[in-house]
Amino acid sequence: MRWQYRTVIFEFQKDGLLGDRFIDDEEMEKTLNEQGRAGWELVSATMVQDGLLTLFKRPESYRGLDSEVEQASRAVDFASEAEAEGQEAFSAEDIRHQEQEHIKTLERQRRQAMEEQERFMVGDIKIS
Repeated sequence: MRWQYRTVIFEFQKDGLLGDRFIDDEEMEKTLNEQGRAGWELVSATMVQDGLLTLFKRPESYRGLDSEVEQASRAVDFASEAEAEGQEAFSAEDIRHQEQEHIKTLERQRRQAMEEQERFMVGDIKIS
């Protein structure tokens, strides 16, 4: 069998200026679940200087949620459920587009928050 591999690093965060370093366990759990849903299996986790390095694998032939047949089936099921509940149905492509737009919005907000936070920093010292 042939495999695909992926690495993900969970970087340490600091609790304040002199606080301990830690890994955000909620972010890690979310990421691990996302990788699992996409067919990736966690193979190893190793502490490195900057955080926790994880290694995932999945069969090279894995098609999972990207399969056209599965996508079409899910779209039909979703449309049927929406119609039964009197709601407007969306195609899988519409939902994917909305999700991408939402991710872009969240990324913009994150960048703005980081820029705002950096405005009050001189080196590693926070100016109040």
